[in-house]
Amino acid sequence: MKHLQQFFRVIACLVVGLVFLGWAQTTDGHAATLSNGLYQVPMKIIKADSSATSDANQFFGKTAVVRVNHAQVTVLITSNGAKYIKKMTVADQAVTLVKTVDHQAVYQFNLTAQISPLTTTFSLTTPMGAMKEQARLTLNWAQAKSVSKSVATTDLIAQAETLAKANASNQSSSVTVPKSTTTKPTATSTAKKTTTATEYWRYQVLQGAKMTKSEADQYYTDVATVTPKGTGYQVTLHVKYAKSLKLGARAVVPKRINGAQPQHVTYGQSGRNYTMSYTFTVAKRSALTQKLIPGQIHVTVPAMNISQTFPIRFRFARSGAADQAAAATVATLPHTTVTAASASASPTATSTTTKPHQATLPPTGEATNNWAVLGLVGLALGGFIWRGGRAHD
Repeated sequence: MKHLQQFFRVIACLVVGLVFLGWAQTTDGHAATLSNGLYQVPMKIIKADSSATSDANQFFGKTAVVRVNHAQVTVLITSNGAKYIKKMTVADQAVTLVKTVDHQAVYQFNLTAQISPLTTTFSLTTPMGAMKEQARLTLNWAQAKSVSKSVATTDLIAQAETLAKANASNQSSSVTVPKSTTTKPTATSTAKKTTTATEYWRYQVLQGAKMTKSEADQYYTDVATVTPKGTGYQVTLHVKYAKSLKLGARAVVPKRINGAQPQHVTYGQSGRNYTMSYTFTVAKRSALTQKLIPGQIHVTVPAMNISQTFPIRFRFARSGAADQAAAATVATLPHTTVTAASASASPTATSTTTKPHQATLPPTGEATNNWAVLGLVGLALGGFIWRGGRAHD
């Protein structure tokens, strides 16, 4: 009898415990099951294989706007890394770009349950090419804050816009590289004398092994300064990229140019951008179009832990111009058939023949920028990655 009483006591305790647990889950039900309405839900990007914060997290807002409408959950998130992001999926669903507000991209994806974490993949465009990264997006449903009982799409987007503007105001600069700020020389006799000595040559940055535009092209300013120097000419190349990419002041370091060490390497800042310039020399200006000018740059993308040297080549227009504005209108470039091997040879290597009017350089700022974490890639993301126009001094 005594053993039977102890048995019933244990059963009673278990029943009470289960009842209490069920009550606790019910009272905290809002943490996992939100009623219809709009919410702000804390979010974070963590690594694919651990709970550590992902490098991609810095490119996204800390809060998501969520609409719960019965079984349908719509999630809007903001990012300052659209420049790097070519494609993004969450929970095996392609994320849609809804709009851009103050350089903040607003992305949308849908869920059928209030779950977390969510498997996330990024296809990124970085200075050294395409990359694919994996992570997980977490939503802290227990900390969700109700902002409205409405389920209207207009109210949902309005909440996302407000959040995007708040994120933009907290950043020192925008993700998009500012458009060209080329300054034309004044129409004075002094300016004319200067432009007769110095010319401006338009160029395009190609990949080291293909006749395809390099991702590095988006950071070069498209116009080089060519100045008489001794018995030859000094060619100055300029690089400019937004500080908000978070690549650092020396993300691009020239290693080789035209078979020699780069000269007069200078780093600086201009408003919201980091700048860098360097020079090389040619015996005559026509040497710029006789062959592709080979070079090497070292690219650092802290967000993606990337630090590597990449080959590039420069394809110059057929002629220079008296000022930068005129150089920007020189549309045609020679179609050089030089191979990657011969392009990386010494400056005295035999040049290849060219075919006139075979390629057209896009107008300034027209080239598509898909991400970058670098940085994107950058992202990276990796880098992670975002579209921006080029800036010229």
